[in-house]
Amino acid sequence: MTVDWWTIGLQVINVSVLIWLLSRVFWRPISAVISRRQQEIAARFAQVADGQKQLEADRAAVQKARDGFDEERAHIIAQARQDAESERTAILAKAQQDASALQAGARQSIAQEEADSRARWHGDAAALACDIAGQLLKETGSSDVARKALFDKLLTAISALPDRERTGLRDGFAFVSASAPGPDDQGAYETALVSAVGGHPSITWTTDPALVEGFAVKTPYLTVASNWQADLVRIREALSHAGN
Repeated sequence: MTVDWWTIGLQVINVSVLIWLLSRVFWRPISAVISRRQQEIAARFAQVADGQKQLEADRAAVQKARDGFDEERAHIIAQARQDAESERTAILAKAQQDASALQAGARQSIAQEEADSRARWHGDAAALACDIAGQLLKETGSSDVARKALFDKLLTAISALPDRERTGLRDGFAFVSASAPGPDDQGAYETALVSAVGGHPSITWTTDPALVEGFAVKTPYLTVASNWQADLVRIREALSHAGN
């Protein structure tokens, strides 16, 4: 077999030229395109990485906000519960205070009613007792000793008057007795009264059976009494006050 070195050499040259042409005309543009695409892909990856970082940051911010919302909600709920409990406690305290006030008012009202009732009972009892005593005294009458004692008591009361009031009796007064005195008794009464008052008073003689027994000296401005009616009134007032 014979080797044609010229043919081989030409083929080698042709291959070399073809490789050179491909590297100059075809491979460089393709390499440039590939390089550009690689750069674009790298830029896209960088954008995706940045977006991923931003997404993570946004997610962290959202989670932080959510945690803040949860904390704020828990705080609001706790505050609302505390306010509700405080209000409930205040309402219960106010209700208890009002109930205590009502109870105290009721007790005071009941006590006042009981005191008023006791006072009325004592007053009625005292009035009844005095009425009975007065009626009995009227029915049984009195003795000269009792009448004299009442008149002496009247003279003592006149003597104990202040000078101005006792002097005022000198202008005249009414002498009231439970029953009309006889002439001798009237003379004795007049002498004793003039001596107690002094001067020459004008005496008006009147009777009032309501006195039961005893006497009274009266002017438009003054009354000096010594009679069983006055004594019964004082006893009645004393009994009424004793009941209070």
